[in-house]
Amino acid sequence: MQMWGFGRADQVTEGLHIRQRSRAFVVAQAEDPAKRLVFVSADLGSIEHHITLAVIDRLRDRYGDAYTIKNVILSATHTHAGPGGYWHSRLDNGFDGGFYPEYFEAIVSGITSSIVEAHEDLQPGNIYLAKKRIANAGANRSMTAYLENPQRERDQYAANTPTEMTLLKFVGNSGAIGALNWYALHPTAMNFYNRLVSGDHKGYASWRMEQLRGNRYTEKNGFVAAFAQADAGDVTPNTNLDNTGPGKTDFETTKIMGERQLQAALAAYANASEPLAGPIKTRQIYVDLRDYQIDPRFTKAGEQTTCPSAYGYSFAGGSTEDGGGHFLFREGMTEQSFVLDFLIRWLADAPRWTERVRSCQSPKPILFETGSGEPPLQSQIRSVTLALVGQLAILALPAEVTTMAGRRLKTAVMQELGELATHIVIAGYANGYAGYVTTPEEYLVQQYEGGHTLHGRWTLPAYQQIANGLASGIKAGSQTTSKTVYDDWRGKSFATSLPGRENREIPEHVNYGDLYSKHRGHKPEYSGGETVAAEFWSSHPTDAFRTDVNYLRVEHKTNSGWKTVATDSDWSTKVRWRSENGAMVATLSWHIPTEVASGEYRLIHAGIDPHGAEFFGVSGEIRIEQR
Repeated sequence: MQMWGFGRADQVTEGLHIRQRSRAFVVAQAEDPAKRLVFVSADLGSIEHHITLAVIDRLRDRYGDAYTIKNVILSATHTHAGPGGYWHSRLDNGFDGGFYPEYFEAIVSGITSSIVEAHEDLQPGNIYLAKKRIANAGANRSMTAYLENPQRERDQYAANTPTEMTLLKFVGNSGAIGALNWYALHPTAMNFYNRLVSGDHKGYASWRMEQLRGNRYTEKNGFVAAFAQADAGDVTPNTNLDNTGPGKTDFETTKIMGERQLQAALAAYANASEPLAGPIKTRQIYVDLRDYQIDPRFTKAGEQTTCPSAYGYSFAGGSTEDGGGHFLFREGMTEQSFVLDFLIRWLADAPRWTERVRSCQSPKPILFETGSGEPPLQSQIRSVTLALVGQLAILALPAEVTTMAGRRLKTAVMQELGELATHIVIAGYANGYAGYVTTPEEYLVQQYEGGHTLHGRWTLPAYQQIANGLASGIKAGSQTTSKTVYDDWRGKSFATSLPGRENREIPEHVNYGDLYSKHRGHKPEYSGGETVAAEFWSSHPTDAFRTDVNYLRVEHKTNSGWKTVATDSDWSTKVRWRSENGAMVATLSWHIPTEVASGEYRLIHAGIDPHGAEFFGVSGEIRIEQR
């Protein structure tokens, strides 16, 4: 399927590097357990709001009114190395990548299961907070826009990106049970040439910390470490600012950036000593941002309104520093082009924008507009949540917030909350996705982030006003109300048939799981640092969305039998599928770690055939001699 993030039709998944996971935390107030909060960090590019609605429906079936839109926050790590196709589409031309109900179901089921496990593991305990600065994990990829912010404002900060990690340490009756941190860094280390599913650097860091705490994903209630996303709108891991670096390859950069976050998290975890104390309070509101009225105290430029959503030319140009854009477009375009408009409508069958939208979105030249139809091509209703857990405020936004925009949002909330909170984090990409949030000054120069700020120049002041209102409700003890109801599109979208569901039977003389070739580059023995691979007749990976099947296992022969030492969850393994005359062949590879013991190993390929039966394949002997 087309991958989520870079928006390129030619970036289609070929296989699996590390698994996408959902990591869930349930916090209940000890003296009043009805007051609780769910926070999920999922290895996805975004959370479509229908995912949130579907998860809440399933939680309601189990637990009644314990979990609602008021106290459930689902956030995405924003990995650009995962499949798309889980958005409820309002188009029938496939322009938005299509909608695959089976994949949507797999995501909803997985997230729900993680929350259920957290709920069932509720136990008395404490949460400790710590912070840690990371000096070398990220660079501002949009300095042209950042420098448009007032000098006196920029002078208040030592860095042009958010460099502070905020971490929570969870300790229960059974001991240390988890860690949750927020740090702002775009998961674009796996670049637009990548074709393997991965959690990028956030997924790597989570996997490593869980591995260090003994969680091998073989049983429930293992240590959970979530590296959640924050206000990363203009922060890139490609520190060379040319879609590369600091590693020689995208895999190296992913690991380096994951390690830097991991080391900061381990240090913060070890030193976490400030207990969260106080009640749990949550406020949530739906807001229609097609024409939202904003008070002058937030705009500093009189009363203003937001706009129906529209994408600008520079959105198609992509971020120069992270790559992936279309050659006809570039960042900084502020003039509408008749020729480009004609090509867009002809090639993409995109709807024509209205003059009202063009004027409202100025100086953004409109690529295509998605907000003024009835119904609009994209929901205009956004969910915003503010949660207070003791002295920590969590502002959950359905957007990618730039550095300076994040600072203004935090200030708006903290000034209103006063002594109720001493810490705040922005949980971006939460309970929906509505593009970017830039400052009004950044918007004017129409870099990529401005071209993807869907609701126009005054989007940030709108969110400031919304967040301020939620904070005011918490402070006053009053409930937040809204007449706006989300426009639920479940059951109305154009479903797309999954690729690979057509007839792809293997040749008659072989079985699923049989070796296609023993292992490529076969040698009598291997050592650490080398890669071994084997190929198997396989099924198409969309034949089943089974999360309990490891497509790859590495086993070591011991005196007590074969023992699994690695799976397709591990950094050292990869699985790639390809078509051979209509049949599928899976290539399993293992980059042998230097610490692996000498001995006999084998690769196991597992899967589900088109008829729903499990199959297994075994490679030949792999002899490892460590030197």
